[in-house]
Amino acid sequence: MKSAVHTLWLGAVIFALTGCTQTSLLKPVSGNTASATVESPPLYMGTARLTVALGGKTYTGAAGELRRETTGEQALRFGWNPAHKHPNIKQEMKFLFGSTTLTSADGAKLDCDHLRHGDDWRLRCNKPGGGEVALQRVRE
Repeated sequence: MKSAVHTLWLGAVIFALTGCTQTSLLKPVSGNTASATVESPPLYMGTARLTVALGGKTYTGAAGELRRETTGEQALRFGWNPAHKHPNIKQEMKFLFGSTTLTSADGAKLDCDHLRHGDDWRLRCNKPGGGEVALQRVRE
């Protein structure tokens, strides 16, 4: 009986933890003219929510449909090191690429590409008026 209660308790804790949304903070590769957050739903259920602060405006929206990036070109475009390795990880070099259009409160649009590798997100957004800003996760 005691074993059954412990198993039930452990199951409840694991279920509660899988319901947590992970939030990542992204900063520009160079300079500090922008910032972004990515709210990833638990266990790859649902769509990630993106928020980008750029040029005094805050743009929000959902990540676009993710598709597997197989050539490696997008990974290089987003700044991944080709020598990047994680021993014993089954999803090594599995990159998911997508595009989205985010919207500010005043209706302004911001086109962004995004790349996901495990729980690591990177964004490349076209600045209004020209240029591009690259954002990646803040490392502590």
